[in-house]
Amino acid sequence: MSLLFHGGDLQTASIIYGRNPDDWLDLSTGINQYSYPIPPIAAAAWQRLPYLNPQLTDAAAGYYGQHHCLASSGSQPIIELLPAVLPKLGSQKPTWLPDIGYQEHKKAWSNDASIQTYDGLSSLNATQQINAALEQGKLGHLIIINPNNPTAERFGIDQLYQWSQRLAAHNGYVVIDEAFIDTHPIASVLTQRLADNMVVLRSVGKFFGLAGMRLGFTFAEAPILDQLSIKIGPWSVNGPAQMVAIAALEDEQWQAQMRQQLTTEQPLQLALWHKLMADKGATLAANHELFRSFVMPTELAHHLHQSAAKNGILLRPVDINSSTSLLRFGNIDLNQSDARKRCQTWLQQEFQ
Repeated sequence: MSLLFHGGDLQTASIIYGRNPDDWLDLSTGINQYSYPIPPIAAAAWQRLPYLNPQLTDAAAGYYGQHHCLASSGSQPIIELLPAVLPKLGSQKPTWLPDIGYQEHKKAWSNDASIQTYDGLSSLNATQQINAALEQGKLGHLIIINPNNPTAERFGIDQLYQWSQRLAAHNGYVVIDEAFIDTHPIASVLTQRLADNMVVLRSVGKFFGLAGMRLGFTFAEAPILDQLSIKIGPWSVNGPAQMVAIAALEDEQWQAQMRQQLTTEQPLQLALWHKLMADKGATLAANHELFRSFVMPTELAHHLHQSAAKNGILLRPVDINSSTSLLRFGNIDLNQSDARKRCQTWLQQEFQ
């Protein structure tokens, strides 16, 4: 039985496991379970063509900083377009990206250029590998997922700027996917002036819990954004999404309270799984505010994934190699007794 490629695919999971799509506890994503409350949406947002609302641009500047930016229907279309937009550097200077991480980056670049991978489980090893490739002149563009999903590895701002300076000499770019950085916004490169050869991707879906809204922002120099804008075409963000995003990005009180809540709950979310995973021989690999991941033998990861699915709990397995895999657990809503009960029932069954 093939495993799901993306988290959150409840329709496919329902077909595989014979369960109603509404009868799942979905822990397969890192999407915040406490979604931003949807404000009333004016009728005009549904009735008019969704030209970019200047209020959205202002709200984005207030939240992310004063940078050139492009709004789009999530980060995914931008990820797919970047290989065609950034300079072609030839096979002698491949694009480097993490071996473990959001796989749409690898898929996009594999279709358009030669690629190499660095260690997605260790930022220390990755730094050494990237530096070695730079010294040897064998690195073209550099893709960073910061923090990485599903390993939560993160590079410092100074390191990212050092790499951008070195890559600038041969027209290479650093693409930084910051989809999960909102819980620690001070760690974002957007806190500083962006280098001309940096492209930064941000998502409204993860921290704000609004993945279905499909809204993301790209930050880069104006010529790159102009090319992307032409390719995605007009009306790239629907009207209701713009209205909700304006409210969410401007709501500093909700943002501060949510960061505090997620930080407070982080050890509680981990405690649900840590001891029992350790008893199975799994090792904690990531403990982000929105997810935690454990490394274990592939056979065990696949077993736990399917065992949980049969109990209506969807997890996200990621194969590292033929013998080792990673299993990611998203947050549950700790206020819902049904969610806790379903987890406890499965754990009692699995670990008795």
